[in-house]
Amino acid sequence: MYCSQCGKQMDPTARFCSACGAVWQAAPYARGPVFGQLTRPRYPRVFGGVCSGLAMHYGWDVVLVRLVWVFCVFFAGTGVLAYILAWIVIPEAPYVLPERSTGSVA
Repeated sequence: MYCSQCGKQMDPTARFCSACGAVWQAAPYARGPVFGQLTRPRYPRVFGGVCSGLAMHYGWDVVLVRLVWVFCVFFAGTGVLAYILAWIVIPEAPYVLPERSTGSVA
């Protein structure tokens, strides 16, 4: 892994670049398909996490899924009922504790 600011090689467990001090932040959520059970994530979500869960599970863009759902609400009329049913049926993702850093305690 290389620093995006200075280009120096970084330790994979580091949170800051040792050369320039730039902060390295991981992506807030996975963009690729997540295989396994379909769940509603705790982050990122707007109402119940149904659109975010579908987008993360199948590797789609969250904004595109939300737009399709809005079109279903306005043009087909079944979007609200389907969203409520999906909110009830799809389980919520379990809590995930942050990873422990192996660095020294400050």
